[in-house]
Amino acid sequence: MPNIPRELRVRRGDDISKALSALVRYAEAAEVYTSSNDKDLKVTRKSQGTLVSAKFAKNGWPHPFKVKGGVVSGFSVSEGTVNGITPFIDEIPISGIDGEGNRVDVPKIKVEKESDALKTYIAIKVTMLSGGEAGITESPDSLSVVHVEDLSDRFAQGGSPVQEDNDSNDRVAYYPLAKLYWSKDGAFLKFRQIVHHNLNHRYVEGGTNAEGNAAERHYFWAA
Repeated sequence: MPNIPRELRVRRGDDISKALSALVRYAEAAEVYTSSNDKDLKVTRKSQGTLVSAKFAKNGWPHPFKVKGGVVSGFSVSEGTVNGITPFIDEIPISGIDGEGNRVDVPKIKVEKESDALKTYIAIKVTMLSGGEAGITESPDSLSVVHVEDLSDRFAQGGSPVQEDNDSNDRVAYYPLAKLYWSKDGAFLKFRQIVHHNLNHRYVEGGTNAEGNAAERHYFWAA
């Protein structure tokens, strides 16, 4: 038997006016539900009456920097910010809105794995331009989303350490948004979201440590 609300129940000889008022309220609260999938709706007929049930789709939480897509179609990243600035993919803001406020196609990352790594990353890439100020700017050269096949071994020490860009003297750091998993034969398996919030960033200048490596560090935390 379906679970009938208490306010709709009456016994023989009871005043039914309150129950009728409650029934009207339930009817007015009903909404029309449409679906292109017949499996979403189920109608069960019994001697006591007819029961209709609906299965609603789960939309999930549309959080910042949500990674969507796949290797074949490419990966898109929902809008998020670092220090209030929206990153770029291939010189297009990940929001799909250009600098003049026009809607454009949402950019996607085409992943081309070149190593035998079993785990790779879609990551924020922060570049401190040589001779520039200790901060990031609203520029694809300064803030972008990329696919990387490795992170510095020092990443787990807290705060993203500086990683030198092989093509220039710019100081580069990465912060992973999602981890991609691969089989030994190079087939893509799945990905796991890491970041669920906007980010703040701070760059701390320094000299060299005892090993002669750069002591500068990039720090990221939830905005």
